[in-house]
Amino acid sequence: MALAFDHLVYFTDKALNNHIDSLKKQGIHAVRGGSHKDWGTYNTLSYFGLTYVEFLAVEKEEIARKATQNPLIGQLMQSFPEKQGPGQFAIRTDRIDHLKILLEQKGLETRLFPGRRKREDGSTLNWKLLFITSNDKGNKLSPPFFIDWLEPDMERDTDLREKGFIGKHPAGDLRMDHLKIIVEDAEKTSLTWQGWLGLSKGRSYIDNGLQAECTVLELDGCRLHFCSPLGEGPAQDLLRERGERPYELVLSNGLKLK
Repeated sequence: MALAFDHLVYFTDKALNNHIDSLKKQGIHAVRGGSHKDWGTYNTLSYFGLTYVEFLAVEKEEIARKATQNPLIGQLMQSFPEKQGPGQFAIRTDRIDHLKILLEQKGLETRLFPGRRKREDGSTLNWKLLFITSNDKGNKLSPPFFIDWLEPDMERDTDLREKGFIGKHPAGDLRMDHLKIIVEDAEKTSLTWQGWLGLSKGRSYIDNGLQAECTVLELDGCRLHFCSPLGEGPAQDLLRERGERPYELVLSNGLKLK
């Protein structure tokens, strides 16, 4: 079954227009997305093909605090104020019901439910979300969640371009290259995710800047780099401060979002 990186969720309590302005200064096209009325959140989006970054913020706190049955909203609320930045990501599938069965056959507990967002133009976008709910909590890495947009990629690409969500980046034809994820044990975590998702393993390498050993999993749209500390250094500091979570998105032009 084909899987692809769909989007990185960046948790923020800043005004969303600030993110748009900051990205534009770096030559990156970004637009306001809309509101999740059922969850009390809203977003700004920046697309790189069909993969994108979602800057997710609380719009109505009273609703958001009651919407924590959605694991993503629960994680968002727990991230403030110390753990803003890259927090979670979604993997795209066009067979989400089948994926739910496969994951449960591997002994995982899951939750499938619909999502919707009212766009700035008043139209409503619908999709399905699937979460793995049996993961060990604490500082352990939350599993990715899965999304099915309920329409073929080509039709969705056309619609997003016509509505201006996918636009030209002044900085060039940018794509996501890889996402660095800080974990305690890169090899162990990558093996676990391989078992869940059937992804191929890429090269391993040492990141001298992070003082970390990194293991790569190949995922269409954006490779996953799991990085664990070699000892004291930036990776160990991040692990202590933020726990296991995404740390840095690297684009094809070398620009880093963290």
